[in-house]
Amino acid sequence: MRIDRSLRRLRPDAELVQRRAAGASFRSLTSDYGVAHTTLSRYFARNEVGSQLRDARQALRAEERAATARRTAERRIQREIRQKAKTEAARARSFSANDVEAPRAPHSYEPWLDGHDRARPLLREDLHSKSDELAALAVEAGGGMDALIEATDLRSLENVVRRIDPAILVRAYDNDAVARAFAPPDSPRLRRLSPDPTLMRRRAAGEPLRGLACDYGVSHTTLSRWFAQPNVARQLRELQRRPPRLV
Repeated sequence: MRIDRSLRRLRPDAELVQRRAAGASFRSLTSDYGVAHTTLSRYFARNEVGSQLRDARQALRAEERAATARRTAERRIQREIRQKAKTEAARARSFSANDVEAPRAPHSYEPWLDGHDRARPLLREDLHSKSDELAALAVEAGGGMDALIEATDLRSLENVVRRIDPAILVRAYDNDAVARAFAPPDSPRLRRLSPDPTLMRRRAAGEPLRGLACDYGVSHTTLSRWFAQPNVARQLRELQRRPPRLV
C-alpha cells in the first residue's frame, strides 16, 4: 500500500493556496517557501489540496464579480453627482443673470410682482450644513472621497451622496484623480526597484534615468524597463502633458 508521506521541507499554510488560486506560479512561490517547484507541484496534486484550490478560485471569482459590480455602481454615482453639480451651477448662474435685470413697471403693484417672481430661491450652496463645512475643509486639504467620509463621519458613500453638496463631491473626485495620477502603477516590481509617486514626478519633470537610478539603488536599465511597461508609460505621458496640481 502506498503511503502518502509529508513533502520534504514544505510547510504549507492557507496563504499558499490563496496565492496559487490568484495565479501565482510554482516558481514564484518556491523562494518564499524554500522548496523546489516540483515539490509544490506534487503538493497541489493531492486530492484534498486540489479541492481547496478549486474552492479558493471560486471564492476569488465571486470577489472579483462583486468588486466589478461595486466599481460600476461607483462610476454611475459619480456621473450622477457631476450632472447634479453641473445643473445646480447652471441654475445659480441663471438666477444671478436675472438679478442683474431689474425692469421698472409704471405701476407700484407691477414692480412688486416682478420682484416677487424674480425672487431667488435657496440654492444648494445656501443650505450648507456642518457636514458640508467639514467636507469642504477636507477637500481644501486635498482629500478625496475617503477623507471626506472620515471627516464628516457619515460612514458610507451612500450617506455622503445624500447629505453633501454635489459641488464639494466633484472636487473630492478630482482630488482622487490627482492622487491616482501620482500613485505608482500596479505592475510587477522589477528586482530591487521600489517605485513611488516621487519617481514618477521626477521622471515627468525630465530627470535622466542615470540620476534617478543612483537615488533608487538600481541600474538605469532597470528603470528603463520599468518606464517601458505600457501602464507606466501611459501614466508618465499623462503627467508630462498635464501635470496634476499639488494641493
